[in-house]
Amino acid sequence: MLVICMPKVTFKNDNLTVECAAGSKLVDVCEKNGASVNFSCKEGVCLTCLVNVVSGGNNLGPMTENEKSTLEAFGAKPNQRLACQVVVNGDCTIESVG
Repeated sequence: MLVICMPKVTFKNDNLTVECAAGSKLVDVCEKNGASVNFSCKEGVCLTCLVNVVSGGNNLGPMTENEKSTLEAFGAKPNQRLACQVVVNGDCTIESVG
């Protein structure tokens, strides 16, 4: 019997934990589950979806060059990511900044 463990994403602001398929885009997980993360451009340039990664940062996909340059331009903290650019590969806890 094959047991598939799905990553759990906890949205700290919403006191909500959900499961998703590994490789899911965080924007899709947020929208599917009604998490209180705001989105605007969904292209990684507006900073609307800035989130703090409380835990599990190592379970998120690497930053794209676009995300990295946007975060650097706005002086984001090391634990901050753009939810529209993040890929979930394992358990993590996210906190909305906006």
